[in-house]
Amino acid sequence: MQQRKPHVDFDLLFGGDYEYFEIPFLTPELNAAEVSQMIKLAGLDPGMRILDAPCGHGRHANELAARGFDVTGADRDERFLSRARRNASDLGVKVDYRNLDLREMDFQAEFDATFSWYSSFGYFDDATDRDILRRYRLALRPGGRFLLDMASPYRLVPSMAGNRGTSTYVRRRGADVALDIIELDAAASRHYAERITIRGDRHQRYRYSVRLFTAPEILEWFASAGFAEARVMDENGDPFTVLSRRLTVLGTA
Repeated sequence: MQQRKPHVDFDLLFGGDYEYFEIPFLTPELNAAEVSQMIKLAGLDPGMRILDAPCGHGRHANELAARGFDVTGADRDERFLSRARRNASDLGVKVDYRNLDLREMDFQAEFDATFSWYSSFGYFDDATDRDILRRYRLALRPGGRFLLDMASPYRLVPSMAGNRGTSTYVRRRGADVALDIIELDAAASRHYAERITIRGDRHQRYRYSVRLFTAPEILEWFASAGFAEARVMDENGDPFTVLSRRLTVLGTA
């Protein structure tokens, strides 16, 4: 595969098609279950100060606030933040939502824990992503914890091996379809995808790429970012294996 540069257009990737195809499946029940898992994996207690970045439309941040945490949510998309604030108001909870790009975070030892959940890391080149990881570390108080969730690099291999090097992922709503066609650049440890959406008579195509990590590599990144220690696991807190669906990292400042 010819070497390609990382690329993502966030306004397209998380635009109207994302709201149409993805958000309906991110139910309150799923949000609550994921927050319970996040609290368990990071070992958190109510009252702690939490940074959820990027927070998207606040599905985790609002649930954390409802459970007694002091939450700040940061995201670059004001449209998502408006939805998050409305949902917080409906729930009767308070979250400090900020319109902020991850590349511009400048928090200094303010939080007991930070989260990056649901494959929200790895969209930029390595130098930029390393700097973002460093910014997560700087945001933590001594002993604070950063929980990072991402796809396992091994999950695509079986389907790609049987499909001439590509994998597909399909979401449907009635007659409407969103299709991701994914290629894996093994040398760069990055997947490149083209998303095709069909909604009625409207068709749209756009591309994005996401960095993938083996366990030793992401642990080296955490060490370089200044974390005192880090460990990898699957999304349930069990040992990470080639059969794991997700790769989760818990770093301690």
